[in-house]
Amino acid sequence: MKQPVVSTDEFIIYLEEDNGFMFIHCDVLVKWTKQVKQHLMQKFTKLADGKELYALHTPEDSKHEKFLKMYGFKYLQPLKGLDGNNYDIYVWR
Repeated sequence: MKQPVVSTDEFIIYLEEDNGFMFIHCDVLVKWTKQVKQHLMQKFTKLADGKELYALHTPEDSKHEKFLKMYGFKYLQPLKGLDGNNYDIYVWR
């Protein structure tokens, strides 16, 4: 289950543990600006310090992929979801 760990007027960051892996999720609540990007980067850097985090990515979502790469996530492997859909796993170390 996703647990909110950072909540601002601009975004919410969640962590979710699944089979020993820590997944991160983020909802951006406002229009994306350089200031929002900077605030999120500050919170993310502090939260991620020393952790290995994973992100689930839908391959067709190029905007999400750009977001993951902007924050330093690297492609790890493909995954077939329990719903039968294909996903990619990204990792931040």
